[in-house]
Amino acid sequence: MPKRCPSFFLYFCGKDKHMAIHKIDYVRDVVLTALNKENRGFLTPEQFNLYAKNAQQEIFSLYGAEHAKLVGLKNARRLSADHGDRVKQLEDLLDGFVKTGSISQSGGVYPKPSDMQYPLYLKYGGVEAQKVKGAKMIYLSMSNLTAPSASYPVYAESESGYTLSPYTSTQSLDLVYVREMVDPKWTYEVIGEDPVFNPSAVDYQDFELPLDETPKLIITILKYAGLTVRDVDVVNAAGSMDAVLTQKES
Repeated sequence: MPKRCPSFFLYFCGKDKHMAIHKIDYVRDVVLTALNKENRGFLTPEQFNLYAKNAQQEIFSLYGAEHAKLVGLKNARRLSADHGDRVKQLEDLLDGFVKTGSISQSGGVYPKPSDMQYPLYLKYGGVEAQKVKGAKMIYLSMSNLTAPSASYPVYAESESGYTLSPYTSTQSLDLVYVREMVDPKWTYEVIGEDPVFNPSAVDYQDFELPLDETPKLIITILKYAGLTVRDVDVVNAAGSMDAVLTQKES
């Protein structure tokens, strides 16, 4: 028996599997439907794009914060077996946003990539470097027993970048990090007096979050618009949109 497509995602489960999927247009339609139902007025495309950007970043930041917390518990052997699947789930979500880069030093500091959200790990001379506080790195260097070496490199982080020890002016730093998400943008052209979705615009950008996060995106955008809703309200609004879209396609 074929798996039934949930009503909320009817738009994405059309008969033509090769149809273009534009999450951002669907999210905007549901958001406007919910706001109209509550007589909350109209969001301009510019307002929607700002809220969409903030919502996507807020949700994505929670991934990183939760992952870092669970990994810390795992390294301290305090992570319960119940959380093991969640770590794997978060890693799968983040995997598509992981980048690797080689950074050259500038003035003794290795600058951070402009698109980095947070680092995963650094390698110096092919060996993973351990993070320490700046003052501790100086203290370690003063001891023959704890001095950083090629087999035990350390680094300190600042706003401008990373300082490593042992230091050479020619060796690059290999950095594995999670990049920032590209800002979503609902692009349009004005027909009559109404903005009409135009995914062919050069600056069009859909959400990068997975399809499963669509309800959370809608709820978060509505929150920014000043409307607090429950999951069931979003499902109802989405159901209304599904009905309209089904009529258009038939």
